[in-house]
Amino acid sequence: MSKEIPVKMIKPEFLDFVNYNICKAYSEMYGREAAAAFFRRVGEIGFQELRKIINFKSSEPFEVLKTVADFLEDMGYLAKIQLTKVSKDEVIIEMFGVSVIKSSIRLTNQGDSPSHFMTNLMFAALKEMCNLRADIQDLLLEQPSDKTGYTKEKWTLRKI
Repeated sequence: MSKEIPVKMIKPEFLDFVNYNICKAYSEMYGREAAAAFFRRVGEIGFQELRKIINFKSSEPFEVLKTVADFLEDMGYLAKIQLTKVSKDEVIIEMFGVSVIKSSIRLTNQGDSPSHFMTNLMFAALKEMCNLRADIQDLLLEQPSDKTGYTKEKWTLRKI
């Protein structure tokens, strides 16, 4: 007798819960700087894995960022992400409904290192595919908002 078992989807709040616990534990055990380096490495490994499942059709920096952004949106890491190319070396990134925003704000306020999963994944993509790095500037006065999950950044791309 076969009976279908309903599958529940993971809720964004669960990702936020897990993110806080992992980041807090690593920051407490090894310190903020070591945690930040660890999460950069997580981004590098994540990018290696992403290349196995996603076809990057272009090595143009904006297209590389857009491909990563689309993947994260499709997977539910955030509700929506919008990239605007301002110039060849400047991109505005707007994120809506970021799943880990509450934990990231809480960790930052406590002096701990958030995972910056999206950022580190994109940094690794830019480094490996374009030989670029990015400087990030927050573009909101009350940045970011844990109530809306909204954040807006300007990424300035520079040669490594």
